[in-house]
Amino acid sequence: MGYRMLEHMTDALVEVEADTLEVAFALAARALVDVMIDVSKVEDRLELMLQADGHDIESLLYNWLEQVMITLVSDHIAMSRFDVTIDKGRDAYTLKAKAYGEPLDLEKHNYKVEIKGVTYHMMSIEHHDDGRYRLRFLLDL
Repeated sequence: MGYRMLEHMTDALVEVEADTLEVAFALAARALVDVMIDVSKVEDRLELMLQADGHDIESLLYNWLEQVMITLVSDHIAMSRFDVTIDKGRDAYTLKAKAYGEPLDLEKHNYKVEIKGVTYHMMSIEHHDDGRYRLRFLLDL
């Protein structure tokens, strides 16, 4: 269970494996933050609520990652831990999460690189026979 960066020439290709879809989405968010800053230096001093919706599971992942990126870049909140719940309605998915972190400090958090955006390119969400989930997504740097 966890995430890793896969080889890609110019962008960040991330792979996440987890026992549940909720944990996979939480790890995906942590991986996105880890691309931009040193997530290990983020303290749980704040708690905030985040939400994302999607018409399918891929759009939910896309919208979720965008929400995390916007919170980091625009709201200047560095996050390191996420408690995610996902509900599947009749026509859409809804994700609600508690995010834990602190105000962004570029020196303390060792700013690494800017993400231009989340993409659908190379995105995949697999549910394997053993019950585990594998997510892959590409971040445009």
